[in-house]
Amino acid sequence: MLKLNPYKIGFRTLKTAVGMTLGVIICKLLGLDNYASSAILVVLCIKHTKMHSLTAIVSRLVSCLLILFLGSAIFSILGQHAVVLGLIVLLFIPLTVVLNAQEGVITSCVILLHVFNAKAINGHLILNEMMLLIVGLGIAFIMNLIMPSLDKTLKHFKNDIEHQITDVFIAFENACKQDNHKLNITFEPLALNLRKAKSLAFRDVKNHFVRNENSYYHYFDMREEQVDLLKRMKFLIENIQTKDPILDRISQLLSEIGSNVNSNDYTALRLHSLYEIRLSLDELPLPTSHQALNSRANIIQLLNELEEYLNIKSQFGSLKLHSEIKNYA
Repeated sequence: MLKLNPYKIGFRTLKTAVGMTLGVIICKLLGLDNYASSAILVVLCIKHTKMHSLTAIVSRLVSCLLILFLGSAIFSILGQHAVVLGLIVLLFIPLTVVLNAQEGVITSCVILLHVFNAKAINGHLILNEMMLLIVGLGIAFIMNLIMPSLDKTLKHFKNDIEHQITDVFIAFENACKQDNHKLNITFEPLALNLRKAKSLAFRDVKNHFVRNENSYYHYFDMREEQVDLLKRMKFLIENIQTKDPILDRISQLLSEIGSNVNSNDYTALRLHSLYEIRLSLDELPLPTSHQALNSRANIIQLLNELEEYLNIKSQFGSLKLHSEIKNYA
């Protein structure tokens, strides 16, 4: 039985429909031959981001102008025959690869067929095709300038990730308080959220012509580093096999870090607390059994991982959006 996939009309679909309609109407009003072809240019040049769209437009403009003049010249000399058409394509495609404009091959073939079917190859034909290109590519460019802001979605990802990290610290805190240090937590949902967030942040970069970086991307990258440390902490906590007296203070530190995941102001204070725990650790008597010694070694390494976690956040500072940086400057 045929299964239908659910589909919601997205913003890109809407822009494509409006762009195609405008392209056909404008070219028809201008009295251009083959006016419907402008719709093909619009469809192929509307992309997910402004930068991808601009790249596609430039590529298609270069390749279409190349095929227009190359095709016109060769057809004028050798005649408008099918064999000549194949010969032009044979020469043209390697040229687009050399010029890094191979993305425009399909639209160029449409222009080439216009020249092939033309009753006369003259200035009127060339002007007609150039007007088709200007209208079609121009509308595609204008449509792609209209991009929805991703800030709300990125902020939602940020909040979700911070809540997930807080939950991890709560689990760590409870494990340190109890005799059983086994942790029933998985990092897959958190890692998946981070991958989605970084992908969206990278897409947001491509939606700006004058900006080549995104504060959100660096933020999620920082969180990804911290999650790697959290995974190592989980292993260390689970391998603490004895009730060490220092665990109560570590549990309190984990609680404080978990309560201030989003705040950079408290990082220095947490580092100070961590160093105090280290000093207290040096004053404790040495473990008397192999199991206790192994647990103490895991605790020391846990403090090292926590220090690295806090240092990563301290070096990153607070999340600065582009608009905030611009206003500050």
